[in-house]
Amino acid sequence: MTIPVLPTAQVRAAIESDDWAHATELLAEHQRALVSALAKTDLARESIAPWRELLLEQHALQDEVRLARDQAAQALEKLGRDHRGARAWQQALG
Repeated sequence: MTIPVLPTAQVRAAIESDDWAHATELLAEHQRALVSALAKTDLARESIAPWRELLLEQHALQDEVRLARDQAAQALEKLGRDHRGARAWQQALG
């Protein structure tokens, strides 16, 4: 059975454009393809090493998405705090 290719480049492009929904959907599509491929694979006859490697790569890519999303959320929170601080200064000076 053919092992599904992890859409690493596409997921990273989605991360770069802050398109978290698309990055998540790409990973979900890959997960569905992986489950389907595994259901058709006799692991007793095939090496599980490539499957294990793919699973590790998939987890690492999911971690990349999660980390980037968390960093973006933190940046937005900081921007909001900075904006509120600037407005407070503006009101105090005005």
